[in-house]
Amino acid sequence: MQQPDAESSKPIPSIDEVIALIISAEDSGHKKALEKLNLLNGSSLLSYTTDGLDPLTVLNPKTHSLAYLYFITERCQRATSQNALQLYQLLYHFIQVYDQQQVRLAPKRFTLIAKALLKITNVLKKPLLPLQSLARAIERFVDTPNTLTSLHAPFIQACILAKNYSFPLLVLDHDIEVLDVERHDIDIQSFLQYYYYGSIVYIANKNFERALDFLSIVISAPTQKAISAIQIAAYKKFVLVSLIYQGQVSALPKYTAQGVEKVCRTQSQPYLNLLKDFNETDLDMFQENASSASALFESDKHIGLVKQCFQALRRKKIKELTNVYITVGLNEMATKIGTLPQELELILIEMIYQNQISATISVTDQHIKMVHFTDEEDKSQVNLEDRIFQIATINDRVSYMDKLEGLNRDFQTKFMTLSANGGQMTATPYDEDFDLPLDDDTKIFN
Repeated sequence: MQQPDAESSKPIPSIDEVIALIISAEDSGHKKALEKLNLLNGSSLLSYTTDGLDPLTVLNPKTHSLAYLYFITERCQRATSQNALQLYQLLYHFIQVYDQQQVRLAPKRFTLIAKALLKITNVLKKPLLPLQSLARAIERFVDTPNTLTSLHAPFIQACILAKNYSFPLLVLDHDIEVLDVERHDIDIQSFLQYYYYGSIVYIANKNFERALDFLSIVISAPTQKAISAIQIAAYKKFVLVSLIYQGQVSALPKYTAQGVEKVCRTQSQPYLNLLKDFNETDLDMFQENASSASALFESDKHIGLVKQCFQALRRKKIKELTNVYITVGLNEMATKIGTLPQELELILIEMIYQNQISATISVTDQHIKMVHFTDEEDKSQVNLEDRIFQIATINDRVSYMDKLEGLNRDFQTKFMTLSANGGQMTATPYDEDFDLPLDDDTKIFN
């Protein structure tokens, strides 16, 4: 017969006893108070003193942060429509002022801040409500922003539910370097959730490179037993995002556990069908497979990514046609792509603007639109000639300015000063500097 542990066999202290101990305790008494607080059950944390006082009104959230954490999180998890707003205000204030040293003594209880905020959010039906509080709680709890806590995953998830995809970047853009299981109450599940939710945020922000990094971390994470469902979901996203961003699926990291990719592939056959169609540039087959598995893609919430994959496949087809044609009619090209001429024209214009293809669109005397593809070598030659012409023009301007300066009285005075100083020119204020036009050599080619 299993014996009860020592702590569970201890009697539950009264609220009066706990409150008295906390108020009278010095800094060194926090650990003793923690022992008493851990003996309290949910009902005790919801009760009042024998004098009818609410512990939240007796305790100071800054001075008695440890005890306040226990009471406020328990109350918020039981919030109703009548008291949810008041409890949120108390919890919000606590997050702004809590004593870090005290709160760090109870990392598991600190984790409940997320559950407390999400409960209030559901009651009040205000999805944006917990975002600022969770971000602030994380910021104050960690020593560096590169530390993963138990609040990270719930925070990112809350941002996704609120459809706010820019706010979590202030946390996500810091690479995680510190993983302390005991101090921050994290486990493999919270680790996987953080990176999986983070990938969703980066996908929403069109930062596909960062999204792929996060997804590869999820897929390659070490597993002790069965592969997590999160890893399989991440693999499905990894395939789609790779096709959108790279046009191919890269190999997983070498340190990925044996068998992980095999299981993921087994569970992702409809996605691998799309991958095969993409590699073969088969637009018709891609649409057929996407349609036949639409229920699965809808269930996985990947319909949007599948549509983006199809758009990427059409662009791939267009790029392949640049190797076949020099000039082709817009209508004929639209037939080969399987789209309307008007839609194809918009796609071509965007691809030209993004430097994905080199082409021009013209109209013949018969009012027929033609697409003319230019070789990259020809384009490079034109760019080189343009650059040479620009440099020659700038040289002419500089020579002309030199002549003007030679006749300028202010310049002559500066020249005489230079000679008098033995060749050392006096300091020139910024407003006398020349503003020369500079070419932008930092263009991004997609």
